[in-house]
Amino acid sequence: MRGLLRKIATPLATTGLMRRSANIFDQHITGGGRLSPLMRAQLHSEPSLLCFTYNYLHLAPTTTAFVARRLYSSRSKLSMSIKDTPLGKSDCQHLLNGLDIYTIPADGDSHPLTLYGINSTDPETSLDKKPLKKQPLLLLHGRTWSSVPVYHLLGGGTSDEQKKNSRSTMEELLQAGGIQPYALDFRGFGGTPSDKSGGVLPHRCVTDVETALKWIAERHQINLDDDNTDNKQKDQLPALLGWSQGALVAQLVAQKSSCLMSKLILYGSIYDSMHRYPRDPLYTITQANTTIIENQYDWAIEDFTIEDSIPHFPADSFAKACLLSDPYKAQWQQLHEFNDLDPACVNIDTLVVSGDQDPYTPRSALEELFVNLGRGYDKQWNMIANADHALHLLDERKRFIHIIKSFIGKD
Repeated sequence: MRGLLRKIATPLATTGLMRRSANIFDQHITGGGRLSPLMRAQLHSEPSLLCFTYNYLHLAPTTTAFVARRLYSSRSKLSMSIKDTPLGKSDCQHLLNGLDIYTIPADGDSHPLTLYGINSTDPETSLDKKPLKKQPLLLLHGRTWSSVPVYHLLGGGTSDEQKKNSRSTMEELLQAGGIQPYALDFRGFGGTPSDKSGGVLPHRCVTDVETALKWIAERHQINLDDDNTDNKQKDQLPALLGWSQGALVAQLVAQKSSCLMSKLILYGSIYDSMHRYPRDPLYTITQANTTIIENQYDWAIEDFTIEDSIPHFPADSFAKACLLSDPYKAQWQQLHEFNDLDPACVNIDTLVVSGDQDPYTPRSALEELFVNLGRGYDKQWNMIANADHALHLLDERKRFIHIIKSFIGKD
């Protein structure tokens, strides 16, 4: 067999197929290692609960690689964590330096979600250990890469040189004063395991963000109230920032559950009222394409387009970190759920911010987004000069941090 062959197993429904697939797994994983008794028992005893998906990649006539997705069952998913993801590998530990890692169960199905904090073990204490009421801020990543390389690039260093090279947005927000940043990985990204669907669904992301906002509010001892007018702690609720496609998710959250947040920041939003995402056909017989796609170095570095805006070292470090945290492309599905986006339904103070040379955010689309935001709430639109899509990683990122801090009200 030559070239690249990808073969994907469907959910196992019969004992015979289960046994044969377990044997295939035995033959290929780690060069012929065996399944543990517990794993094998799950394979045979829970065919209705278990989705066992494997990818058999024939990379060359003499080279075979095997990639196995994790096994899911109602019993095992609660014990899963970042250790079951690419970020749990030893060669990724440097990416997590300085981060506090939390695993929280998602509302609805208790799927483990990985949330990152920084200097957050005591959220009411400042860096110099003085009491301080910090404003929590939840960061959402975009379409392709985990929050770890996106918001904590080269962070966590201890030497002067490492601190100088840091491009960690979380560190800079924390150092700006008065802000307690957190970042979430959607399912199948970075430190959050995929669920049994194997895909990333916008409405599921919305529910997971709601889970994270509630968890943060509880951790900061902030009372939640379904009626914003009765919530005396409204201004203390977490603010929410979404970047790129994550800004679409953040907007959906604001439309549905503005009672869970104090402010909304749409950063580099790719919202376009003229674009309608198609639904999948109901009755086709062709199975959906579930081919695993390896992420590429050039895909990670392509957002840097302006000369002299970022040196080669941090740009190269970003691309390499992205490939470590997300070696395979996450499969977004049911994108028609983004058709629910309606700026007029955003009834909360909102900041729209982007680079003036961002190729993914046409000025006309941002203008339509901004002017149609719900009335009766503060709104602000900032375009940062000489910046493109990933302006938070550029040399002039301090302006971005200042705008965020000012909008949240911590100046």
